[in-house]
Amino acid sequence: DTRLDLWFPDNRRTEECVSAYASLYPLITYYLNRLNDWGLCFRQCKVCGKYFLAKSQRYELCSDKCRKVQALQNKREFDERARENNYDLLYKNECQNWRNKINRVKNTAGFPADRLEKIQVAFSDFKKEALQRKKAVKTGTASPKEFTDWLYLQSNVIVELTEY
Repeated sequence: DTRLDLWFPDNRRTEECVSAYASLYPLITYYLNRLNDWGLCFRQCKVCGKYFLAKSQRYELCSDKCRKVQALQNKREFDERARENNYDLLYKNECQNWRNKINRVKNTAGFPADRLEKIQVAFSDFKKEALQRKKAVKTGTASPKEFTDWLYLQSNVIVELTEY
């Protein structure tokens, strides 16, 4: 008694009807196969816990509301980690210091274009090296003090480059 009837009421195959008789098992099996054909899978939202149909196994959030909640949580966690390690905040501040000085130079009339280009190259080099040093601190191959000392020295570099 695993009879399953399938029909299309509008004859255009945009809607389908299925009925099961003795057991719901064939109906469940049928629709699980259909979901697989459509490329959908069941997932549980990691924020609200609701089950939803996702386009792949990579989806973890069911709605925009849950995405906003997750983004806020990620920001809080990032801010908490930043409070724990002062060198991250110091790095952000030093980058902003460089940007401010570069923007001030751009707005200075008569500042040589070749010097501005050198400053921008120096800023690019600074960011690359700073990220490498920051990564070394995170992996434990360098101390946070070494990194912060290096950052303090870099603020002198931008001052020397921008003096007119």
